[in-house]
Amino acid sequence: MFNRVRKNFDEGVKSIKWVATFLADRLKAETTMAKLLYTSSKLEAKVDELYRDIGRRVLELKEKEEKAVLKDFVILQAIEEIKKLKEQIEDYKGKAHALSKPQE
Repeated sequence: MFNRVRKNFDEGVKSIKWVATFLADRLKAETTMAKLLYTSSKLEAKVDELYRDIGRRVLELKEKEEKAVLKDFVILQAIEEIKKLKEQIEDYKGKAHALSKPQE
């Protein structure tokens, strides 16, 4: 009888360890996913700021009656930075999406 109780107890401990390990791994994945999404949202804020900078620069050039808006160095630099940031955002979102899928 004692052996049977001990065997059931050991199986219960194994189950609890498995659940604890599973929850720890899932919590780690969720935390990492939240960090990735937070970083992504910070980068999106930078993109919005660059959009505002481009808008301001276009208005400045319009006031100066300059025609070559798309050849302006400040605007070209901002556009290139926006492209890079959007690639980073997609990368972070892709990594977060991959983490959200349950492991098999």
